[in-house]
Amino acid sequence: MFFKKKKKKVEGAEAIVVKENSLSSRAEGYNRLKDNILYLNADGNTKVIQIESALAHEGKTTVACNLAVSLGLTNKKVVIVDLDFRKPKIHQRFGTSNDNGLAEYMLGSIDKEQLIQHTSYKNVDIVTRGAKIYNASLVFVSDKFKKLIAELRDEYDYVILDCAPVLQVSDFIHICQVSDGVVFLVAYGITTRNQVADAVKELKKNGANILGTVFSMYDRKRDKGYGYYGKGGYYGKSYYSYYKSYYTEESEEENTTTGETKKDTE
Repeated sequence: MFFKKKKKKVEGAEAIVVKENSLSSRAEGYNRLKDNILYLNADGNTKVIQIESALAHEGKTTVACNLAVSLGLTNKKVVIVDLDFRKPKIHQRFGTSNDNGLAEYMLGSIDKEQLIQHTSYKNVDIVTRGAKIYNASLVFVSDKFKKLIAELRDEYDYVILDCAPVLQVSDFIHICQVSDGVVFLVAYGITTRNQVADAVKELKKNGANILGTVFSMYDRKRDKGYGYYGKGGYYGKSYYSYYKSYYTEESEEENTTTGETKKDTE
């Protein structure tokens, strides 16, 4: 189930643009997303939020981190849990170690206090993956994982789950069972209407509560009137191609420029 990981150099938090008293347009996009999340959780029943997209390279990790920082600056206590086991990035964004993560916690070599890492950002904690996890389903269906999410729900105002892409990995099927809702990313110029429709269909089929969408990676210079989802670089590829590209690429570049929640409609 678990194998010893190779240590890698910890990268800085270059993708976190939300800062206190910042007036940048990029930060404002995440602050608007934060305000929508606060509104949707007015009754206190939408605390565990699953960040999803159809494919990789749509900015999930960047959105998850900036949303968490924005919520933290609103005096909300937030924890981000890295559930993209094949491409964990949360520790890199916050400039922390990937040691002592979910893998070690599930094995019982660390306790919950050792699992949760504090960051330099106000009110924001993280849970990393730790060592490589080759059978994610064994983690997600376990009582220990479900109990952990339940405990985090009680201890934090928001639990943000950074997840693998829907059309490339089936982890979402199990994660939907412990989350209160899904924020779904649609990347400009990358995601096609068919891919969005397929991913949303899969999420709903497995009981996901889709809270809304975030239109990410928008570039005004590239906007040539191709429609809301753009032409899409993956149109016409088979699902095998999606899986192959996800597993063979070593890094995920996420250059999210803006995020805006739109209430999901049929």
